[in-house]
Amino acid sequence: MEGGDDPPLELPGTPRTLFAQQVIRVVDDPDGGKHCQTESYRYRLQADDSPKSTLIRWEYDRNPPRADYMYSPAHVHFHGELEGDDARGLHVPTGRVPLEYVVWHLIAEWGVTPLADEWKAILEASVAGFQERRTAH
Repeated sequence: MEGGDDPPLELPGTPRTLFAQQVIRVVDDPDGGKHCQTESYRYRLQADDSPKSTLIRWEYDRNPPRADYMYSPAHVHFHGELEGDDARGLHVPTGRVPLEYVVWHLIAEWGVTPLADEWKAILEASVAGFQERRTAH
C-alpha cells in the first residue's frame, strides 16, 4: 500500500506491471499453536499501471466469493484472444500458485529482467519452502 492506494509493481526491463495482493489470516492449530493461512491471492499482469490493461490474472479464494461462483478455488484468468476467439471469460483451473512461479513466468515469458543472476535457484528454494510449509487446500 502506498498512501492508501495499492499500485502495481514496476517490472524491470518491460513496461508491464504486476499487481500482487494476498490476504493472510492467523489461525489456531489443533495443538494450541498458530499458523498463517492464505485466504486469497490476486496476481495481475498488466500492460501498464491500469487494472483495465490486465493480460493474465492468477486468483485463489479459499472460500468462494458467492454461492453461485462456479470456478475452481485456484485458477488463471486470461484476457485476450485465442486463435481469434474472445478468451476474456476463460478461467483455467490450477492448484495454488506461489508468487515465485508467477515471477518465474514473468522472467521466462515476458522479458522481465531478473534482479540477480541466480534468480532461478532463489525461486526454486523459495518454492520448496512454500511446498514444505503449506497446508492442504
